[in-house]
Amino acid sequence: MESSKFSAFDDQLVADADDEQQRLTALYRFGILDTLPEPQFDRLVALAAQFFDMPMASVTFIDEHRQWFKARIGFDASEGPRSLSFCSIAIAQEGVMVVPDATQDARLRTFANVTGQPHLRFYAGAPLITSDGHKLGTLCVLDQRPREFSAEQQTLLEAFAAMAMDELNLRRAVQDLGTMALHDSLTGLPNRAHFRQLMAQACRRADHSGEKVVVGIMDLNRFKIVNDTLGHASGDKLLQQVALRLKHSVATSDVVARMSGDEFTLLLTDVRSVRDAANVMERIQRALEQPFKLRGQEIFVRCSIGLSSYPDNTQEPEQLLNQADAAMYRIKRAGGGYAWFDEAKDQRSPVEIEQLTALHHAIERDELRLVFQAITDIESRLPVGHEALLRWERPSGVVSPLTFIPLAETTGLIVPIGRWVLREAARAVQYGQISRVSVNVSALEFQQPDFVEYVETVLRQTNIQPEQLWLELTESCLLETERYAVVIEQLSALGVQTALDDFGTGYSSLTALAQLPVKILKIDRRFTAEVSDFTGPGRRALEVLRGVVTIARAYGLTIVAEGVETEQQAQALKDIGCTFLQGYLFGYPDPLPVGLPQYHNRDSGQQRTSLSG
Repeated sequence: MESSKFSAFDDQLVADADDEQQRLTALYRFGILDTLPEPQFDRLVALAAQFFDMPMASVTFIDEHRQWFKARIGFDASEGPRSLSFCSIAIAQEGVMVVPDATQDARLRTFANVTGQPHLRFYAGAPLITSDGHKLGTLCVLDQRPREFSAEQQTLLEAFAAMAMDELNLRRAVQDLGTMALHDSLTGLPNRAHFRQLMAQACRRADHSGEKVVVGIMDLNRFKIVNDTLGHASGDKLLQQVALRLKHSVATSDVVARMSGDEFTLLLTDVRSVRDAANVMERIQRALEQPFKLRGQEIFVRCSIGLSSYPDNTQEPEQLLNQADAAMYRIKRAGGGYAWFDEAKDQRSPVEIEQLTALHHAIERDELRLVFQAITDIESRLPVGHEALLRWERPSGVVSPLTFIPLAETTGLIVPIGRWVLREAARAVQYGQISRVSVNVSALEFQQPDFVEYVETVLRQTNIQPEQLWLELTESCLLETERYAVVIEQLSALGVQTALDDFGTGYSSLTALAQLPVKILKIDRRFTAEVSDFTGPGRRALEVLRGVVTIARAYGLTIVAEGVETEQQAQALKDIGCTFLQGYLFGYPDPLPVGLPQYHNRDSGQQRTSLSG
């Protein structure tokens, strides 16, 4: 009988130790300990002290051997031993812990902060509880004289603790969002926008050091076969393993990033000679020669790498990627390996040249079309406007926007094409076919000195109200926020609203909220897609979105969630406070309905009854 008692006691000790380890793990996951003061927590303790008429208050976290004060008022200590902490006792019990007079409490009366400075007498502490029940610390109020604390006051103190947890969860969501904006979710590598930032920084350093920067674009040969035969899950695992081998093949000062799909980029810094870069390429090729194991099978991978050097090949950092890309396609056609950019060999292909020539005449030949996708009010499910999307319909067939938009941007044709889109989209509003239109604007269009003047001209000629026009900024506009903020202010002065598109996919998106005076935030479809899955990643995506919405509301922004395809997604986005939704659930991008006022393309002299011709 006695042995069974001891066994039960031992089991309880093990269970308590496990619970404490899980609690500490939950605490460390927030990354809050030993951080600098933050105003949201300071304001909260000041408000609690004022509300309860207490001289002292704090937000306290209980570490393994100490209590640490994230925010405090009325005393100077930043931490203290856990063994002498009122709060460590408070988190070991249920509900709010109230101590009317510490000198009369057997647990506390010998504590140094009771017998000596600051001579604590009264204490009330409400636990800070995570969604899965772990108590991280307390929000507490204290006094140097005995006091009573009613049941109503205890309930209110619990509300203050809940507000502290809300701030803590929001802080973590912002950190997660920053990480997601900087890195590829599958491989953990820097993403496209982050890579471009790092590349620009490396080139600036090279200007002073006199050394070279080498940019490489790497593509896996015949990667599609892995996806088609073994499935996308195996393809994802292969990409993760490739990413790991690439990181081990370069120096710690170099960068490996994932651009998209099976395309990776390399940034080699402090390069003294071509031979240095060649050594890295040989290490990468040796690393990839070893077989990969997927679902019990050995998979052999070959790659194609194109390289360009700063400042040898170009003195424009952005041009490095274009040159490396051209060299990569050349060596891929030759069967794989690596190659340096060669201006004589890496000219545009005959197909690209033909498309470019045709694109020059697309407007005059009346080949460009606009389709429109509804932006829907989340409550009424009625359209509040439409996004204009560009299509190119040639006699030989439809050309994908993924093909001709980059071609237009790299050649400067995006400026006249973008102006055509803006004018024609405004005319759709003018003729009453839609009530409001949202138009994408490239960075190159924004850079035109007469851009605002042109927008004003379109408004005047079509006689539409400025608030009926939204202009969506692409991610590349965010790389020079100060420059574009001036243009956005000028547009705001006209009454035209600007939107930050694809929020969360690029390096600058988070900081841009504070730096760009935009009025609308469009959440990228990649965030929305995960919301339909309420497993771990889906819940995490929803919490991140909740943080985005909270931040956006703090800046007074209207929120549009893109890529909504299911009712489950729509309801989840409604629950976290999104304003508008856009996606296939509410309609595909389509030409305007036939039978509305006739739509006339003044440039071509032709008339048609819908935007699709």
